[in-house]
Amino acid sequence: MLRKLFEEKVYVKVSRNRFEIMKVSGEPVVEVVCSPEPFSTSRLLIGEFVRAEHELLNGIKRVLPKKLIKRSPAVLMHPIEMIEGGLSEVEVKVLREVAFGAGAHRVELWEGEELSPRQAYEKLESA
Repeated sequence: MLRKLFEEKVYVKVSRNRFEIMKVSGEPVVEVVCSPEPFSTSRLLIGEFVRAEHELLNGIKRVLPKKLIKRSPAVLMHPIEMIEGGLSEVEVKVLREVAFGAGAHRVELWEGEELSPRQAYEKLESA
């Protein structure tokens, strides 16, 4: 409970070769777009796992301020492309593992319309 009070919260929209990362912990929203190295393939949103994990890690580092005590964030992953028919178990696992590999201590997934920073914050609070 106490950890939830002080945790950083991050909303990540995932599209082809692109992460849009927003800090949504009740402070002004900081947004970073990462895409220098392609990680999608013609069939998979995340086809190059290691590359995607690296890009997400670097993006989260840019969004979260440096602090004396490093805290891993709660991350809401939101795939916004290549989701026709819903996500398979494999796609869910890949999205979760990429976020955990990028330093998240908790990962939630969202399928649906894009969220405002406030809505993303509320989704992470209620999970």
